[in-house]
Amino acid sequence: MIVRYLVTNGLTGASLLVLLAYIIVILTAIVLHELSHGYVAYLNGDMTAKAQGRLTLNPLKHLTPIGTLLLFFVGFGFARPVPIDPRNFRDYKKGMIATSLAGVTMNLFLALINSICLALVLKFGAWTYVESMDASNYFTLFGYALFFYGMHVNILLMVFNLLPIYPLDGFRVVETLAEPDNKYVDFMYRNGRYVLLGFIILMYLLSWLNIPDLFDMVQDLATMIFNAIWGGIGVGI
Repeated sequence: MIVRYLVTNGLTGASLLVLLAYIIVILTAIVLHELSHGYVAYLNGDMTAKAQGRLTLNPLKHLTPIGTLLLFFVGFGFARPVPIDPRNFRDYKKGMIATSLAGVTMNLFLALINSICLALVLKFGAWTYVESMDASNYFTLFGYALFFYGMHVNILLMVFNLLPIYPLDGFRVVETLAEPDNKYVDFMYRNGRYVLLGFIILMYLLSWLNIPDLFDMVQDLATMIFNAIWGGIGVGI
């Protein structure tokens, strides 16, 4: 994603500014995603994340090298999961579902906020794609890149984490609602990491071969929704 942009445009002042915006987006999206898990678990009675110092905005407490690199190369990735102990929840099922969906809910909220800010940049600044903007207008360029990627990265993280593959958030919801002897849950516990690795490799290959994949379709859909909402004030991407 951002790596392809840098390869195409080179290490210019404008491209480095875009890289800075992307880094800010990644740190914000990941940190708030994980913090949301820990905080909602805390609200449901589990102090594990708080006791281990994970209820913090410090990105070093949440990032993993591989998960972060994937965000730069593929456009989606993962962080170090916030530790929880469901036995501490006052209501197990309610606590598990709320905690599991807290991160993706935060990503959806961030995507909405970034879409509003992007609409304002497009309305009152130079509006066009980052790749073709006038590099001399660095303030508008930075704002466009920050909110454009802020919207798309958070949407991608939300969709990625909703996949029902162990150990993603979507799987935790399925596991909570399923019967104890569910075969899919058992299969995922045994093979989910390999399934997830295969999925990531497939998305990476499709991305570099310029073949549309699931996340391309999600981004296209997000762009269509954005244009449909904000087209009335004369902006679009």
